[in-house]
Amino acid sequence: MRKLERGPMMDRHALSIDPAVVEHLGAIIAAGKMDQHHRLLGEGLSGKVYEFEHYAVKVFKTDPSEKGDAVLLAELQEHPAFPTLHYKEDQFMIVDKVSGYTLGQALKAGEKLTERQFSQIEEAIERCYGQGIIPDDLHLNNIMIDQDGQVKIVDVGRFFYTDHPAAHKGELAEDLEALKYHCGLFVFFSSSKWKRKRRYYSSSDYRRHWRHSYSSSHRRHYSSSDWHVRRRKRYSS
Repeated sequence: MRKLERGPMMDRHALSIDPAVVEHLGAIIAAGKMDQHHRLLGEGLSGKVYEFEHYAVKVFKTDPSEKGDAVLLAELQEHPAFPTLHYKEDQFMIVDKVSGYTLGQALKAGEKLTERQFSQIEEAIERCYGQGIIPDDLHLNNIMIDQDGQVKIVDVGRFFYTDHPAAHKGELAEDLEALKYHCGLFVFFSSSKWKRKRRYYSSSDYRRHWRHSYSSSHRRHYSSSDWHVRRRKRYSS
């Protein structure tokens, strides 16, 4: 069961940001015109994310059960794998925009996750687990590698609190191994459950599902040619 009450609720002035930015964005969001003024970065179950200067602005859907991102992010601010939360109110929140690429985009362009980067993911998940937060729905399209090669987990909308984290430990371990497998860091497994899961991940059904999920939420903003051009710039500078 999801529990988002734990920890203090944030009031609309609890975080420091230029009030003019908040006023500007609030007016556009209230008028329902974000799509006309700011570039859409992505869309998830809890809302749409737009670019504004060096910020990412998440405009929530009307269902209040899908607005737990800020509560969770507030408790994960000390960990470098999560973007900085600058402002939150009922309709939207403002966080740092991560400049980089999702794991899905990087892998499609032929890149592989390094062991060091995978260790950053493991460390972030261990931090969540230690705080009673379960990182549900962690996948190739909500984990990014920024311009400095650091891992950033950019969507915690489906993470949840639990009083019994041990009940989810096995599932988290399997999810990590699945992620590792898809990122090209192959390992051997003895678990028959994982072997069944790996056969599914290798199947045509899963590949079709993954391609659909990837194309529907991310392909319109990035392409593999964009990745190679920026990568050449980064390594030639």
